[in-house]
Amino acid sequence: MQGKKILTFLVGLGVLALAVLLVVYGYDDTWRLWNIPTMSPPFADLRTITGGAESARMGLDPMVDNPGDPWGRPMDYPRIWESLFLLGIDQGDTALLALIMIAAFVAGLFLFVRDIDRTTAVLLAAGIFSPAVLLGIERGNNDLLIFFLMAAALAAMRRSPVLATGLVTFGAALMYFPIFGLAILLALPRRRCLALAGLSIALILVYAAATLSDLRHIGTGALRGTTISYGFNVLHTSVHGYFRSPATGLWLEYACLGVLLVMFGIALRTRGFRFAPAEQDHQHLDAFRLGAAIYVGTFLIGNNWDYRLMFLLFTIPQLDSWRRFGGPPLGRAAGITLAAVMASLWLQFFFRFAHLVPYGGHLVFGLDELANWVTLGGLLYLLPRSAPAWLFRRPGGLGSPAAGATSR
Repeated sequence: MQGKKILTFLVGLGVLALAVLLVVYGYDDTWRLWNIPTMSPPFADLRTITGGAESARMGLDPMVDNPGDPWGRPMDYPRIWESLFLLGIDQGDTALLALIMIAAFVAGLFLFVRDIDRTTAVLLAAGIFSPAVLLGIERGNNDLLIFFLMAAALAAMRRSPVLATGLVTFGAALMYFPIFGLAILLALPRRRCLALAGLSIALILVYAAATLSDLRHIGTGALRGTTISYGFNVLHTSVHGYFRSPATGLWLEYACLGVLLVMFGIALRTRGFRFAPAEQDHQHLDAFRLGAAIYVGTFLIGNNWDYRLMFLLFTIPQLDSWRRFGGPPLGRAAGITLAAVMASLWLQFFFRFAHLVPYGGHLVFGLDELANWVTLGGLLYLLPRSAPAWLFRRPGGLGSPAAGATSR
């Protein structure tokens, strides 16, 4: 409990410091301290929706033609977000909606954190005020709300797995990628896990089929970058731009992925270690599974802006606990993965010093990509080794867990 109080103090202090800097130092200069590129007017991502409401009132489809957005970007979010148009919103409401989302994000931090110690509290605070997470706040990105829904799902798992599944499914209807968050259901016995996960996936598949044309618009209109980004496509796109050879980048990326898949296979076959017997040593296991699954899933499907790294915050308490109390090889793997997670969250900051070193930009980019890929490798290694035993046994086979047994 002492750690949670420290986290509350650090978050409150950080929010206060950020507010003072914005007032005294100025908007652009404050974000520049973290090397976060700004867009004006602020909360740019949210303006595709508030501007989209204005476009819709002009009789236009904002997913196709969105002049209400200050940059003319099409609204690249599922159609369900247009339900906000019924409230009569416009760009004048952007700041209020952004503040609501930011408040939801902060609330989510304390929904999923249980008993932590001082070290974990400091690591979490460092992650919360990292450039990757603050980029999502500067943009007013919808992932802030998704983070809250996933944290609420984690809290609901303690009493109502059905409610938790509903929250994850709702999040997937809003942004699709939260479907990976169904990994939290691994805490349940086999039959209940498969039933709830199957129902959720079926609902999202029906939803996606019903909105297939919208998915095409989203895929076409979504902006994808190689800077302040992570994902499978980032490395080969950047290498292609540097060497003018798409094959070089693809071979390099497939080689990295091959090594990681070998590690994943090893983890599946050698689940030698088990959790420490004390319950507090794995009380954030559900959060770890959720954050790890979202990172792995989003990494493998393509490019993601760095603000989506905020979901790695879910992995920090469990990784830190394993790092200190897990023993080899669990502690070593968790320590390396935790270091890579923190590097991924913070390396954007070091781009501001890249000009001081010859080829500094390439060096920091390389370190950033290394951190992202090591994070992927570490999570691919730890996820199967932290999965419930029933996932690796045939139903009714020898050694199957008794009916109703928990996954822990």
